[in-house]
Amino acid sequence: MATFNDARVRPANDHKIRPGQSYVLYWMQAYRRFNRNHALDYALHWARHLKKPLIVFEGLRMDYPWASARHHQFMIDGIIANTAHATQAGIQYWPYVETPDQPARGLLTKLAHDACLVVTDDYPAFIVPGQIAALASKSECAVHAIDGNSLVPLKLLGPAVSACAHLRPRIHKLVAEAWQHRAVKEPTFPTGPKIDPPFQLAIGKHLPKVADLPIDQKVKPIDGIVGGVVAGHAALKNFVRHKLPRYSEGRNQPDDPAVTAASGLSAWLRYGHLSIQEVAEVVLGDGWSPEKLNAGARGKREGYYHDDPNVNSFLDEAITWRDVGYHWHMMRNAERGLRNAEWTTVDGVKVPLFHDLASTLPAWAKASLDAHAADKRAFQYTLAQWEGADTHDPLWNAAQVELMATGRIHNYLRMLWGKKVLEWSATPQVAYVILEHLNNKYAIDGRDPNSYTGILWCFGLFDRPWPPERKVFGNVRYMSSDNTAKKYKLAGYYEYVRKLKY
Repeated sequence: MATFNDARVRPANDHKIRPGQSYVLYWMQAYRRFNRNHALDYALHWARHLKKPLIVFEGLRMDYPWASARHHQFMIDGIIANTAHATQAGIQYWPYVETPDQPARGLLTKLAHDACLVVTDDYPAFIVPGQIAALASKSECAVHAIDGNSLVPLKLLGPAVSACAHLRPRIHKLVAEAWQHRAVKEPTFPTGPKIDPPFQLAIGKHLPKVADLPIDQKVKPIDGIVGGVVAGHAALKNFVRHKLPRYSEGRNQPDDPAVTAASGLSAWLRYGHLSIQEVAEVVLGDGWSPEKLNAGARGKREGYYHDDPNVNSFLDEAITWRDVGYHWHMMRNAERGLRNAEWTTVDGVKVPLFHDLASTLPAWAKASLDAHAADKRAFQYTLAQWEGADTHDPLWNAAQVELMATGRIHNYLRMLWGKKVLEWSATPQVAYVILEHLNNKYAIDGRDPNSYTGILWCFGLFDRPWPPERKVFGNVRYMSSDNTAKKYKLAGYYEYVRKLKY
């Protein structure tokens, strides 16, 4: 494994690898693809070393928080694409979709019982850390979690940071070496004895229909948005051809997604149908190598990756800003332990909750928000009004309609969307609960480290104090719809939203 960096490996328990068992199991949780996948490379290495078959298990339960037809369909699209790839490549791929007649309880433990080793994705947010810990504690099998989250292994980036500017120099220092340890583009799979799965594979006529499952059917799949590796590759190709050449100047302009320069890749990155490694490779082009990094721009936002400002601007977002969220979550898990979903109530509605705002924010932001917690709000809305896009602010309402109808909000407007919920909610904690719920319920890229850090940024995380002190916000950065309308032409965005149906 000359291309693999061992800093990516985290043993989740103290059990030894068991050479006498039947197979190596790759539990595909977060990076649901057969190419450019560090965890898959690691599992393949052990399968060859132990001379055992590799089993790839991709599961989809019904009981995850905010389970809906929208999220389910996107993942099932990925299973369909993976099934086609596995059939062609001769991979022993075991896709599983839970149904009332085929419950998930105990299945993974059963699969681990016959495994020499379980390899899985060390994704640092949502339910994945808790699921890894649960299997590792219940199984007698070694469980190894592999960090395939970014170009640079997150463990090498040091302690958690309070600002993107603090992490950027660390990434720049390590990215050239990490480039030499990328995951295999198209791995080969060993042949071996076929093993019969202990459940009905979710293939062909045995793949359940999303509409028949007891999940939230009101949050519907999105017309024209298909999950899976093939669709992810097509979205990347479209971005590079049509949007990357104007990314630096055009990405923040709210408009129809067909017009704006924003990449639109986050959904496929969220579910691992698209690799950040492949995104970087395609954006940089075939002739690029680490020798072309600009040492004089190390630690700076501009000019380090590429002399084209569009390429450099995109990679700073896709690598540096994305890594901020992933690194923060992984370090927080390591320092404070896992936080599984709890439940809270807002306006009589029971919703999941993954972060406690008070213990999450930097001291200055918490103190500033606390000092203004009793300030009178100019407006205050219920969860039903927020969810129904029923506020006095047409721009906020438009962003919420876009979220419900398309599973996304334009990147710049998502920041404004979050700031207004903070301004017009009874307390910062209530605002956080509402934002987490709305984002994770509707956003196709929700429940992701970047979703969480984007929301928490609205409350001061990864930011600095912004004087003058204001009501409600204190010194937390303020944004307004009026200023946004002065900064950007919004007619195209409003016209786009008016055509949406939900």
